[in-house]
This record gives sequence, structure tokens and C-alpha cells, in this order.
Amino acid sequence: MRHLNFSLFFIFIFISSLCQADETNLMPSDIARIKQRGELIVAMYYENVPPFAIQHPDNTLDGIDIDLANDIANKLGVKLVLNRDAQTYDEVVMSVATKQVDIGLSSLSNTLDRAMLVSFSTPYWSLKQALLINRLKLSSYKDHPNFKNSELLLNQTGIKIGAIKGSSYIDFANKIFPLATIISYDTLEQGIKDTKASKLLAFLYDEVEVMNWSKQFPEDSLYLKSDFITQSEDTLAIAVHWQDTHLLKWINLYIEQSKYNLLRKLKEKYSD
Repeated sequence: MRHLNFSLFFIFIFISSLCQADETNLMPSDIARIKQRGELIVAMYYENVPPFAIQHPDNTLDGIDIDLANDIANKLGVKLVLNRDAQTYDEVVMSVATKQVDIGLSSLSNTLDRAMLVSFSTPYWSLKQALLINRLKLSSYKDHPNFKNSELLLNQTGIKIGAIKGSSYIDFANKIFPLATIISYDTLEQGIKDTKASKLLAFLYDEVEVMNWSKQFPEDSLYLKSDFITQSEDTLAIAVHWQDTHLLKWINLYIEQSKYNLLRKLKEKYSD
């Protein structure tokens, strides 16, 4: 009887594996690839970007993008694998374009230039674009007719504005301030240092990074004034290889169904 039970058990396992294999064979190749591998490989920027990705002293990770990536992998029924090799956000996009990863999920701005290389999902988040402006240098323009309108004031020849190299903010700066000179920086620290030293009039980044900096260095408010761009916003989306058309449709459906539950909960959880 015991031998019979063991035989039935192995027959059950064999039939189950056949059913799973048949199910995978019915799937589009991009979904089947992930299911057969048993892993969803996600590219993320290497540094902490609160509240999107936060690595704690014990090496645990959380944040909006971390929680989203975990939930997407869970919905696909696979393990999450994070690839945080990218030193810039453009490198995150390139890792998707060269098929090193399945998706890029890293507070990525869905710019037109990036969309030439990858496909983007519908946006799952939006941010305001923000400026840190040198107070002393700004005061020299007090008689300018656009003194109270930063967007108009900064869009003139002779003005220098900084932005992070390899980020969408180089493109944003060129589009919002086409007459100004845009200077690229490898790090936020150096860009803000030069803004404080009056080498730049302003530095452009998203509201999260500007607020994170202001919280970390409140004394900088003596030298720098923050302001928000009103004519545009920074929409964040998930990057997918252009050939992974079904995966893109699946992610778009996932975002649509998450709007009123998970995404709302994430906004409440990370609202600080």
C-alpha cells in the first residue's frame, strides 16, 4: 500500500509539472521567459533615492520602487532579483535596451529620448520639477521685470543652470530654459556646492531630491531658495524592452489595477 501511495504521489507531481509546462507554452515569449527563469530581473539606480529606494544599515531595502518591484514579481509568481549596477539613470535604461534585465523600475522619467531605446509603461507616479536658486546671485536681478518669475528669469543668455549628468533633467533644463547655459554634474553634492558658491544661478532637480537635501542640510536655506516649475511635471514610468510587447501590456494593466489600492497605500506610507 505504501508503494502504491508513493507511485500515486510521483504521478501527481509528474502531471502537475506537465500542466505547468503546458501553461508556460501557451504564454507569450516575454512572459514565458520570466516564468521559466523563475526570476524577474529589475534594474535600479545604485544609490538611495528616498522615498523610492532606501537601503537601511542592516542592508534591508524598502521604498516605493522596491515595494512595487516586489509586488510585480509576486503577481508574476517569480522571485525578485535587483540589479543596482547602474551609475546613472540613463544606464538603467541602457540595461533594459540591451536585455541585461527584464524591466527598469527606478523613478525613471519617461522622456522622448529614452523612448527611442525602450518602451515605457503608463506613468505610476509624478513629481514636480524643482530649483535650488542662489539667493545672493538672485538678488542682483531684483530690478529685472521677471524677478518674481523664476522660469522666465532663468531663461536668458548668460544664466548658468546645473543638472545631473545622465538624468532626464539635462533634457528638462534644455527645454525649459533654452536660452540658458546648462552645466552637467556627476553628483548632486558638487552641483549644489557650485550653486552655493555662485558659479551657477540655479540647480534643477525633482522635488524629492530637493526636499531630501533641504532636510539633510537645513542650514543651506540661508544660501539657497527652492522654487517649483509650473509649466511641466516629471512623470515616472517602468521601462520595458521594445520587443516585450505583452509584458508591457501586462504592466500597464497592473498599474491601472493598482491605482486605487497599492499605489494609494504607497503614497500614504511614504508621504513624509
